[in-house]
Amino acid sequence: MFSRRYFTRLILGVVFASSFVLLVESLKSVHAQDYPTRPITLLVGFSAGGPTDSAARAVAEQMGKELGQPVIISNKPGVGGLIAAKEMMASKPDGYTLFLASNSFFSHGPARYESVSYDYDRDFTPVGGVSGYPHILIVASNSKFNTAQELFTYAKANPGKLNAASVGFGNEIALAWMNGLGQMDLAQIPYKGAAAVINDLSAGRLDLALVAPSVAYPLVDSGRAKALATTRKTPITDQRKLVSINEAGLKGFDFYVWNGIVAPANTPKPILEKLGTALQKALKQPSLERQFETAFLNVEPMTDQQLTEAFRTELATSKKVLKDANIPLLKQQ
Repeated sequence: MFSRRYFTRLILGVVFASSFVLLVESLKSVHAQDYPTRPITLLVGFSAGGPTDSAARAVAEQMGKELGQPVIISNKPGVGGLIAAKEMMASKPDGYTLFLASNSFFSHGPARYESVSYDYDRDFTPVGGVSGYPHILIVASNSKFNTAQELFTYAKANPGKLNAASVGFGNEIALAWMNGLGQMDLAQIPYKGAAAVINDLSAGRLDLALVAPSVAYPLVDSGRAKALATTRKTPITDQRKLVSINEAGLKGFDFYVWNGIVAPANTPKPILEKLGTALQKALKQPSLERQFETAFLNVEPMTDQQLTEAFRTELATSKKVLKDANIPLLKQQ
């Protein structure tokens, strides 16, 4: 039988443990009320100057005004955003280190690999969406194709005769999806960046490419390329009345690049709420909207729950596209 002393110690232990938990939660609450008291770092997994970096800088400026502390951009390019993500994962869950994550990182990468070293639910907590943009289907200015329909018809009748630039997993998945829907065999030529794509397209070594509007439109305006279609299924801002690839005959095709801010797992809810509120207010500022328009970006004010659902939906779509195309998965990232 258990002694009275045992039960007394047991009860005191439970009381102490409960009191300790309450104290910790109380300290977290006090910390959250004061937050932020110093600058916040927003990690970006790409180099300065690109669409993701442009979005990060615009939203960081406005969020800093809302929060009363500067939000500082830290570019950590490499491995599709993994370097930036790992730095955030190793940081304290105190709201002072955030990560601007793209659907390429959370949806395309995990679909392309057999396994990855990070887990969305285990390692991250969503704050909200930021920006998005479609890719533009372009061909050289002297190309014989003047419409997307012409290109798709030729590609279907001449399998393997046209080659397309493939920059990253997003391009690879989008082109595989196009091949499947159009019964085509566009040969994918891998590239590390847009500069080489532009050179080879202009020189006639490439037949087509899917590139960001910030890359496509200057080429079109300078007479170096023709824009045939947008990858986005639904109408969005400033697409120069381009047809969508869906409208051009590849029914169901809908490819879009977007991003959102995430925090480390276990970040206190009051801090997440402050960040989410500041982000939503920032995205409504006219000055930010003008900055986005200049960079050919669209505002994507997704809530934390909407961001999570979007990542999961696109992950499922990407996995299906790769499976249908019989593309073998890569080893662990």
